[in-house]
Amino acid sequence: MLKSLISLIISILVLFHCDISAQELNFIQINGGIIMPMSSSKGLSGIIQFNHPLSSRIQLYLYTGFSSWDKYKVSYLEDHTAIQQETIFRSYSADNHRLIPLYFGSDFKITTNKLFTFSFMFECGYSYLSYNSYKNRKSINPETGEVQGYYIDASSRKSVSENLFGVAIGIGLTRPLSENLKMILSYKLNSNVNSNYQGLFETRGTYFQFLAGFCFGV
Repeated sequence: MLKSLISLIISILVLFHCDISAQELNFIQINGGIIMPMSSSKGLSGIIQFNHPLSSRIQLYLYTGFSSWDKYKVSYLEDHTAIQQETIFRSYSADNHRLIPLYFGSDFKITTNKLFTFSFMFECGYSYLSYNSYKNRKSINPETGEVQGYYIDASSRKSVSENLFGVAIGIGLTRPLSENLKMILSYKLNSNVNSNYQGLFETRGTYFQFLAGFCFGV
């Protein structure tokens, strides 16, 4: 799957190369920021990206990088009874997440003013995700039968790796600093899909990213 995706991306870039004006520059983009998976702790992202303009309003791009975050949080609900006063218990079922994407996308400039260019992004691609998975154990007071909490069973730790296909949409702000240098801000919503998830934008496979960086003309 990964080899086919890389071949497709290279083919598209080669196909459109002859249409670009000689005055249009390619750019190398370096971004860093925050990744916010749903129902998880926040983490950090770093991305390196190649931008290839097709016109003054549209560009194609290809990027890879690395993101990491810690816990995937879960909640357990117990029925309220005379004995059971606390009913919601929070724990986690996975930690030490590592994500490596290889994505292809398009950037469409929507409007430009004196300070910024506002654009819309659509992208799709492959991600390699690894993390540790755990089972949870229920702690019960042996005298009263009251549930006291849910805790991970450290002995159940299992290393998991997944090959994912994802799609994303986003918005971006670009601020030119010189002919060969730009400042970039972007906000993206990404959803990963595989056989373990229920579908697009399901909680387990969805994350947001807020990124800032610079583009260098090459």
